[in-house]
Amino acid sequence: MMQQQEILCLKSVTLKYSDAIAVKNLDISVYSGEILGLLGPNGCGKSTTLNAIAGNHALESGCILLDGQSQTQQPLSYRAQIGFVPQELAFYEELSPYSNLSFFGRLYGIQGNKLSQRISEVLSLVKLDDRANMPAIAFSGGMKRRLNLACALMHKPKLLLLDEPTVGLDPPSREAVFSCLDQLRNEGCAIVYTTHYIEEVVRICNRVGFMAQGSMLFHGTLKEFQSHIFTKARGKAPNIRTPNYIYEEALEESHSEQSLLRKKQAEETYSLEQYLLELSEIKAA
Repeated sequence: MMQQQEILCLKSVTLKYSDAIAVKNLDISVYSGEILGLLGPNGCGKSTTLNAIAGNHALESGCILLDGQSQTQQPLSYRAQIGFVPQELAFYEELSPYSNLSFFGRLYGIQGNKLSQRISEVLSLVKLDDRANMPAIAFSGGMKRRLNLACALMHKPKLLLLDEPTVGLDPPSREAVFSCLDQLRNEGCAIVYTTHYIEEVVRICNRVGFMAQGSMLFHGTLKEFQSHIFTKARGKAPNIRTPNYIYEEALEESHSEQSLLRKKQAEETYSLEQYLLELSEIKAA
């Protein structure tokens, strides 16, 4: 088994958005070969946190280290280790996947045979190798999302940041994204993944962070999240509505393919947004 090392470390990070505090005293650690799922209602600070990690949002206080490097003291080498997949499409739709990946690869100094080989690897990883030379503007939403991911992977980042990458995707397209992330994790990539969907966290994440009102209310394994957050919430508000499958999954030591299939069939598009708003209102910390 690959030995885990700490790739990302946030220490007492506070962030402002306009003049308001968006994130308060945030502490996060993410290790190689691990996917951290960030859950929370809209406006809780998830996207702001990802942008700060990517170096696109100034820190009010605290520090962020990537493999021991500070984004403020070593900004170029720091950013070169990150792949960032925003909610918006960040490629040229009039170009083909091959041309897009060639462009982004050259930005990272990849050239010649190494560039061609890496483009081939990434297209295969995101399952677009059969569409390599088609204009991306003709792609479906799922194919565009996969190309968005591919552009962030050309330089083999140590840390991958994904901001709700499956919004609007059908189940096959979502599964293609999950398969890609599974492979990246097995190769040792550290991943931070924001989502509203508990089934996505169950499917791919090793650990979960639950944010509300700019604070991290919980940071731990999925099983710990279920027992701590949901049980405490139910204790403070006994009539709060929670999906039954969350408790059923907590009873299982592992999540079999059959169990995941049943869950996906029953709750394919279930959103936690309203539930998390209720949790944040009763401050289940």
